[in-house]
Amino acid sequence: MLRSIFISLLLLWGSSLPAQLVQEPPSRPQGFTLGVNLAGPLNKLLDGDRTGISFLTRMNLTEDWFFIGEAGFENVSFTKEAYDYESNGTFLRLGLARDMLPEKEAGSMDNILMGLQYGYALQEQTAGRFSIFNGYWDDYHSRVGANTLNTHWAELSVGPRAEVFHNFFLSWQLNLRVVLVSSNSSTLEPYIVPGYGIGDNKVILGFAYTLEYFIPWKK
Repeated sequence: MLRSIFISLLLLWGSSLPAQLVQEPPSRPQGFTLGVNLAGPLNKLLDGDRTGISFLTRMNLTEDWFFIGEAGFENVSFTKEAYDYESNGTFLRLGLARDMLPEKEAGSMDNILMGLQYGYALQEQTAGRFSIFNGYWDDYHSRVGANTLNTHWAELSVGPRAEVFHNFFLSWQLNLRVVLVSSNSSTLEPYIVPGYGIGDNKVILGFAYTLEYFIPWKK
């Protein structure tokens, strides 16, 4: 009787072992990426008054969680009939993202990332000339001197990321941005807040298109 029970337990354990090995997926290598966000150059094509670019890193903390850091600059300069405007600024974004891909294929590094970031921009802006034209009274001409503006915002992002070549990734994301705090005194509304977008919108939808190279440090 005991011999039969012992043989049955051995057979049961032996039959379950291959299934356990199959069910355990291979772990993804750990490391970080160095990349560039092409949203700035693309904005330049759509609006010639804007110049900017940013660089980023993405670090996989676990199989599903990533740390994201990004820094860059964005400048604006244009001349209109009634005024001149210039803004120079830098920005920083920090946050976390989670891989929402429900099933991961063996050897695949592709992701669907959803994240939450904090953004901060520091810029200096000025209107070197503005004019108020009046058909009856004399025209009014003046200027607004340089002033420094700080903007803080929260950002919800979602989008796919794919490994197109070995350790080389392409991704695009949609970003919902909400201003948290701004030091603007309303004397001069910013035309563009670096890294955020149109300055007089407290909620805005942006985008990111990134190229990244993955540098593994552990498999």
